[in-house]
Amino acid sequence: MPPLVTVVTPCYNSARFIEETIQSVLAQTYPQVEYIIMDGGSTDGTVEIAQRYADRLTLISEPDRGQTHAINKGWARAQGQILAWLNADDLYYPDTVATAVAALEAHPEAGWVYGKPDILDADGRPMPYRAPAFEWDYRLLLNYGCFITQPTVFIRRDVYEACGPLDEDMYYGMDYEYWLRIGQRYPPLYLPSIKVAVKIYRETKTSSGGLQRLREYERMLAKYGAHALPATMHHEWVIGTMREMSEHIKRGQMKSLPQDARNLVRYPAALPRGLAKWLFEVLIPPTLETQIRQRFVRAE
Repeated sequence: MPPLVTVVTPCYNSARFIEETIQSVLAQTYPQVEYIIMDGGSTDGTVEIAQRYADRLTLISEPDRGQTHAINKGWARAQGQILAWLNADDLYYPDTVATAVAALEAHPEAGWVYGKPDILDADGRPMPYRAPAFEWDYRLLLNYGCFITQPTVFIRRDVYEACGPLDEDMYYGMDYEYWLRIGQRYPPLYLPSIKVAVKIYRETKTSSGGLQRLREYERMLAKYGAHALPATMHHEWVIGTMREMSEHIKRGQMKSLPQDARNLVRYPAALPRGLAKWLFEVLIPPTLETQIRQRFVRAE
């Protein structure tokens, strides 16, 4: 009997995307998939869409304390020997689960596996971003940045039981923190053939988190021994600080500007590029920005 895989999708007011995500999970070529949707009490039709597939998945719709709490609740209900989560705007390819299970069965020494994503915009069109992914290296994960794309990850149940659930104090970086935590004890396998489609657009946490997201990363990384944000995030710090300064000026909160200035020069080497990217985001409307990025801009 092949091992059961439990996939959890946390969602809240995700009607725009949820049906395609559900269909991608239910279309898996792998025969043993338990699918749990943890909805936070949506009011936009998300629940009604999910209910169309009620005979093939488990739907729980109730208030929660956010995405991390929803995932933890879903994993606590899971029956699978292998666990994963897929956000409500991301997609599996038909053989994603089968490829991950085959990798774990071929490599019993690996506690978990991760792969490589394709990047799409909100409408499902390919984006010219590249998402760096590397062979497993704990020091690189700590000091370079998070090169593991969350929807590509599949974890053995015994790793989850030994290391515990996601940290519910984290809003942005719960996945990054979890890879560092479980990676200390259980090395993963990197397999580029584990493919998923990840959507990147302005409303996602990664794109909209700004300085708050980076501060959370900084606190979390310090617990694991890092002395500063990875260099790959320095220009993001500049952009986030500039956004925060703009908001303080609009609100007349001038007393905040000295601290903003100190934040801005925290990573001086990142200033020119960070300021250029901030101007790009401020001056160009979102629709035009998407068109330009599709043609010319490649993320690091």
